Amino acid sequence: MHIRKSVWLGCVLGCGASIASAQTSVDRSFSTVSQSCDGIRWSDRAVQLYPTIASACQSVEVRGEKTFVKFEGTVKRNVDQGKQLVVRFKDGGDMTLTPPPETNVYIDGRLTPVARLKNGDDLTFYIAEDRLAAQFPETAAVTTRYAVVPIEATPAEEEPERVASLPATAGFLPLVGLASCLTLGLGMLLTLVRRNRL
Repeated sequence: MHIRKSVWLGCVLGCGASIASAQTSVDRSFSTVSQSCDGIRWSDRAVQLYPTIASACQSVEVRGEKTFVKFEGTVKRNVDQGKQLVVRFKDGGDMTLTPPPETNVYIDGRLTPVARLKNGDDLTFYIAEDRLAAQFPETAAVTTRYAVVPIEATPAEEEPERVASLPATAGFLPLVGLASCLTLGLGMLLTLVRRNRL
């Protein structure tokens, strides 16, 4: 009986450890082979969201026990006062970020709310190995806390509608004039018919 309990407990602990490691591996954004951009192995999820993410890597930095990949880019579009930012990767494509409204980032050495970001503003952010999210330093020192900003799939840009439309300059007056002309013509026609009968 004691042996069965030990086996059961070992199985439970082993299964729990397996589940925990599986969850960790799912959450990871990348693993490292070496401390360089070429040594980063991005997760399937990261590559699915951004196929050019590897080419956009600028450098790899280790802080404490955590590895970060550094990215640089420029703001391409600020939607609804910072609720969504489309950032053009340096050496890569576009990345869509959904920052919380209280998020601040450094622009030219000044802490700037995301609502005030303009097209063309330069941004530097990091992705940590254990989480697929953009992380912005909350201080200029880049060694303290980070503001974590979720990453979303960037939707394909919609083509502008090319439907030609006439300018809406006319009112109801021309229609009134046309109806009057038709009524007058009908009256003249009836008069001619009546005279012919007489």
